[in-house]
Amino acid sequence: MKVKICGVTNPEDAALAVELGADLLGINFWPRSPRAVSLAQAREVADAGRGRALLVGVFVDESPARIAEAVTAARLDLVQLHGDEEPDLLRELAREGVAPGKTVRAFRVGASFDATRETAPWDACWGFLFDAARPGMYGGTGEHWPWRRVAGAVEGAPARAARRVLMAGGVGPQTLRSLIAAADGWRPWGIDVCSGVERAPGRKDPAKLRALFEEIRDVEAPTLA
Repeated sequence: MKVKICGVTNPEDAALAVELGADLLGINFWPRSPRAVSLAQAREVADAGRGRALLVGVFVDESPARIAEAVTAARLDLVQLHGDEEPDLLRELAREGVAPGKTVRAFRVGASFDATRETAPWDACWGFLFDAARPGMYGGTGEHWPWRRVAGAVEGAPARAARRVLMAGGVGPQTLRSLIAAADGWRPWGIDVCSGVERAPGRKDPAKLRALFEEIRDVEAPTLA
């Protein structure tokens, strides 16, 4: 599984995350988030991970022009849409130079969520991220939920066979194994981890980061008969 460490606010945390094996780094631009960064901070974080991890800007209901500005300023690889955006935004972003193939669409999964229906209008995206739904929150909930609920977004449809799916919500060094077990053998392309490896919002805990990657290696190690 690929690993995205999200809510990175400083170059020290970014450097440690990629050193331990992070494949993607999430940089939050939503002003109301405790993990929000300025363009100058985003450049520092991005520079610390550049060339070793994909750099993902996280936005909530932001204008296409502001998103494009951040992409250029921090030289981001991907844009994560984590609010209530509509699919038409992809065309607007394309006019600003951000292609659909550089976007990750995030979905908040509640009891009535239909993964196949909800994701269909976003098929042009680079990938999808699924997180727990919690009123008033756009991510960082830290809440566990049954991953199997969204398996239909990538199963049973040949066009989606290679769909990149990232799972978030309650993922941490003590929970990954149980979340995978509860998915009945289904595994996502990757996991998105934020609060599960923090000592405070926006500050990663080195010990928790190391424990996470140790658990990932343990989970993925082949079992000897």
